[in-house]
Amino acid sequence: MQEEKTDGIVLRSQDYKERHRIITLFTPDGLISLIVRGISRKNARLLSLTTPFCHGEYHYIKGRSELMSFRDGSVIDDHLHLRQSLKALQTAGSLANAILSSQMAGKPAPALFALYKSYHGQVTQFNDTEVLLSSFYLKLLKYEGYLNISHKEETFSPSEWELILTLERTLQFSTLRNVSLPPHFCKKIHALFQSQISH
Repeated sequence: MQEEKTDGIVLRSQDYKERHRIITLFTPDGLISLIVRGISRKNARLLSLTTPFCHGEYHYIKGRSELMSFRDGSVIDDHLHLRQSLKALQTAGSLANAILSSQMAGKPAPALFALYKSYHGQVTQFNDTEVLLSSFYLKLLKYEGYLNISHKEETFSPSEWELILTLERTLQFSTLRNVSLPPHFCKKIHALFQSQISH
């Protein structure tokens, strides 16, 4: 069997049997699941590689099922700084859940992976993480083809639609950091995302 490798970020990790973990990675090739054996407190590298939000290089072997066997890996960034704030952890979790709920296993998504990786890396740089999260939701909806003019007519006022276009089109995080959003507007964006992705 041929060993493959990928750049990936852990979205989900669960213990399996004794000293095993199953992790779900988001990669340029889409979502993949790996079983990692031999987890122990003595192996800090394996612990890091199987912890949610870790960004690493993962070597694995494909099997007959969608669950692949981890062989080796190296940590690129363990993103431990996310654990310094509950708000940052919750935002990182929301970004991860957005990918888990919208993407199918094995569906290549190099552009979306690059987008997710950039937003993931910005979580602790925002005082108002709802701005970051709302922008990501809108960009993800646009990527999937779910953001359309009917939403303007049905749900949002003209001024709100202008905000939507700003959040969806802005390419610079420095610009996003200067955006202020009313809490009720963020809730409407989150509700729109959930309603469209669940279709």
